[in-house]
Amino acid sequence: MEFKLSPAESVHREVLTVRNPVIVADIHLSNDKPATKEAFFKFLNKDASRFSELFILGDLFEFWAGDDGLAAYQDVINELRTYSIKGHHIYVMHGNRDFLLGSDFQDAIGGTLIADPTLMKLGTELCLLSHGDEWCTLDTGYQQFRKTLRNAAIQKQILAEKLEDRIDLANSLRSQSKHENRKKDDAYMDVVVGEISKSAHHYGCATVIHGHTHKPAHHTHVNDDFRFDRWVLPDWDFENGNKKGGYLCFESGYLHFGHLD
Repeated sequence: MEFKLSPAESVHREVLTVRNPVIVADIHLSNDKPATKEAFFKFLNKDASRFSELFILGDLFEFWAGDDGLAAYQDVINELRTYSIKGHHIYVMHGNRDFLLGSDFQDAIGGTLIADPTLMKLGTELCLLSHGDEWCTLDTGYQQFRKTLRNAAIQKQILAEKLEDRIDLANSLRSQSKHENRKKDDAYMDVVVGEISKSAHHYGCATVIHGHTHKPAHHTHVNDDFRFDRWVLPDWDFENGNKKGGYLCFESGYLHFGHLD
């Protein structure tokens, strides 16, 4: 399969004007996580059906080796496509696990790949959306690794390899990441609020929404006389009896967290 554009080149970068969005991140879908996948399908058909726009801010999948592997997740593609056909807009951002999502995936679900970060206009307010890992700047090794893998030329080199070799590479990177993260302090891998403040100030946003850290919360920060709200999205895990997950939504004129059944 020939990839004309790299995933980094496939994203849309314009400001998105929305009506009533629902926002998730870190679903980590995988065929060996059937309960989490079922919870996501239920979310699409029930909770998300109330909203005009669905934003997925990274790590929809546990890993993504390239769009020529679409068939392995045809059930996910079908559910998202059905959601789109019903009149909802789907916006997907790359995460640190699925940064190889490309234009074929975008077309298959009837959605739009968006840049990290992206500006969302909600009424008269601008919100800054991001996966969040770019603000984990204390981990300099990870930041260099991230910069390399988000490079368009490097992505094209990776995608030129056979799919099975890319799957092996993805599994190897996952194992390496888990091993290295066990040796790192939680604070070392967390976002740096000062860096988020710089980004929010740069884009003129008083609201920032991100995932990645798996520490769902609503924070209000005052940093260098600049005040902004930060919403951190929950990660999902419904395996082995767990019921971990949720979403952020805009209803009745304000943002709030929603909980899954």
